[in-house]
Amino acid sequence: MISVIEHERERARKAIHQADLKFVDWLEGLEAVPDTDNLIPFTRWITPTNISRRFTTQMYLYFLPLQGTTNPAVCHDANLIPHETTVPIPTSDGGIEHTSAEFLPAARWLSMARANDIILFPPQFYLLHIISQFLHMPSQESIDSVEELKRQRAELLSFIKSGHPPWGERYVCPRVILWEKGSGRAALALDKAGKELEDCGKSGIPDQVILVNFGKNGPRDLEISSKTNVLKAAREKL
Repeated sequence: MISVIEHERERARKAIHQADLKFVDWLEGLEAVPDTDNLIPFTRWITPTNISRRFTTQMYLYFLPLQGTTNPAVCHDANLIPHETTVPIPTSDGGIEHTSAEFLPAARWLSMARANDIILFPPQFYLLHIISQFLHMPSQESIDSVEELKRQRAELLSFIKSGHPPWGERYVCPRVILWEKGSGRAALALDKAGKELEDCGKSGIPDQVILVNFGKNGPRDLEISSKTNVLKAAREKL
């Protein structure tokens, strides 16, 4: 972790966005290197085939260090950051990549999305749903918050490395398997990697679906459900 004064960070950010400066060259000038070794692969998502502009996006986890340890960890509390480290408050980049930025627990983002106060796209909602099951704010009664956070992160990392394939090797190309004409709500299956990877042995998430209402204001009313239960309910309704 290095300390960079705000106006220099903003100057470099604009220069990099305008292609006047390469990120790695800026880091080299600060005698720093990107900490890519601690980027943890956490699924790859591919835009559905019915969308005209398609993307492939590799998702990662990155954990800030806790006080008194060099192990990866997510920081929920400024008091847990090493004294010599200052994590800057995230800011907008003027709308080039995003319009606002904020650090909040995963459960808080999910709560706001369910209330339709913010927009989360299905991949964001799904991955935050997983993270929220492991990472919780330590209780006020916790004797050692650092140890509690370390335990939570260890459980999350163990989960990500589990499964066949492990989560870092899963490819997901969402596809609509059910659509309610009246409500406009769709059920997105996550089990396939997409037509481009049909012969590559890649697979996604077989047993869950994302329920979502795609309106003119973006995805709304997101929910994670069992694929079996959703199809059973649809058959019973018919």
